[in-house]
Formats: sequence, C-alpha cells, structure tokens
Amino acid sequence: MVEAFIENPVLLLFVVAGLGYGVGSIRIRGSKLGVAAVLFVGLAIGSLSPELQIPETIIFLGLAIFVYTIGLSSGPSFFATFRQRGSRDIIFVILMLTLSASIAVSLHFLFHFEASTTSGLFAGSTTNTPALAGLLDAISNVKAASGSIKDMSQQAVVGYSLSYPMGVLGVMLAIVLMQRALKIDYRKEELELKQE
Repeated sequence: MVEAFIENPVLLLFVVAGLGYGVGSIRIRGSKLGVAAVLFVGLAIGSLSPELQIPETIIFLGLAIFVYTIGLSSGPSFFATFRQRGSRDIIFVILMLTLSASIAVSLHFLFHFEASTTSGLFAGSTTNTPALAGLLDAISNVKAASGSIKDMSQQAVVGYSLSYPMGVLGVMLAIVLMQRALKIDYRKEELELKQE
C-alpha cells in the first residue's frame, strides 16, 4: 500500500483527506476534531515512510484554498465583530501571541532548538498554517546549501507537526473550560440574536 502512495501522491492526498475528514466527524464527549483530524491522519500515514511526499505545488494550492475559504466564510462576521469590540479582541490576540512567542523562545533556549524548529513550534502552537507556509517560503529564499535548506524546512515542519495537535487540543480544552467558567449558553445567545 505504501508503494502505491509513493508512486501516486494524488491518491495519497485524497486518502489522507478522506480518512481525516471521517475521523474528524467522530464525536467524543460532545467535541470533534473536524478538519484538524486530517493533520493527525497525515502524520500517521506519513510516519510509514519518509518517501511519502506531496508535490510542493499541491501544498501551496491547498494552503491557498484553505486561506481563501477561511477569509470568505468569516469575512462578514469578522468586520461586524471588529466594529463592536475590535480593540478588546486585538488586545487579547496580542497578549495570546506574546504568551505563545515567549513560551516558544523559552523552549528554544532551554532545549537548544534550531531557529527553524522553534518557528515551526510557534506556528503549530497557534494553529497558524499560513505562518508555516510563510516560514517555509522564507527558508527557501535563504542563501545556503540546498541540503541545509531542506533540513531547515523539515525541522520547521516537524516543530509545527509536534505542536499543532497540542494547539488544537489546548484550544478545545480552553473553550470547554471557559464555557463552564463563564456559564455560556449558546442556545440562549442564539435566541437573543434572533430577537434583535
């Protein structure tokens, strides 16, 4: 089976996406991973052989489609929310990014990670796939031996892949805890919004 995936990266792409989508739709205690499960399935299948690769064109096309759909689906609510409580949300985001960056830098010095690994850890911990793409693009533009560029890219992807699951699960856990702590009732809020 691995040989078939190595010879046909498009088959690999669709198998990972299909299995990931299926796994992501499974509910566990009222929560599901959603499309983030595609990464977990990709990690599992990718661990079968280092020769399993997706062409770079497909990687960047997938990223472009991902960013496009996020922008298109959240655009209207983003601007409506931004007008209502934009400064508060911006301050919160800056604080969270500063905290994440501080942790990444601390881990960098504590464990003597390469800069590319630390950058990948930061991108993954914030579940920021476009940041990983920007990092990989920046690495590819570095004037260095091609072997070291490949190593740096792989280190960034490994850092991202290690921290992304924790970023997803951490956010899910934080949402559940905050819902309970703040006694958030989505059904009640939905009814209130419909009445406005």
